[in-house]
Amino acid sequence: MKKQGFSLIELMVTIVIMGVIAAVAVPKLFGFMAKSKATEITVAAGTYIKLQEVYIHDHTQGGNWFNIGYKSPAGNSTGKASTQNFEYDADQTTHNWTASPIVTLGDCAKGKKWFVNYKLNPPHDMKYWASTDDETNCITALLPNFSKLSNTTTPITSPGE
Repeated sequence: MKKQGFSLIELMVTIVIMGVIAAVAVPKLFGFMAKSKATEITVAAGTYIKLQEVYIHDHTQGGNWFNIGYKSPAGNSTGKASTQNFEYDADQTTHNWTASPIVTLGDCAKGKKWFVNYKLNPPHDMKYWASTDDETNCITALLPNFSKLSNTTTPITSPGE
């Protein structure tokens, strides 16, 4: 008699193996998805810094988003606007550049602030501080390179000129 198909034990072993793989892979997948969504702000903050440097070189003072020609990935330069993952704020009363996730990104909760502040040392020297209000869950876990946008180790906690 010819044997056809799989035994019950073979099927159960296969299902257990697939379950173990899924238990390991799914959290990793969600972690990679959160990191990929968060990379949007590194590019946006880097663009802001470059435009601000050019503006300072030309005018020997800092400028607001509109003056330097910066538009967030959401397209705003004078107010609040949102992409699928972040809200960008051009207000500049607390920080020069601000982005807040509107979705939870891994352990980085909705509403946390990612920010860039600068301090101008005339005529053309500028110090930047890039950080967040939740260093452990937002920068260390998601984007350790975001802190490398800073060119100083001294925190700049308020918007500067």
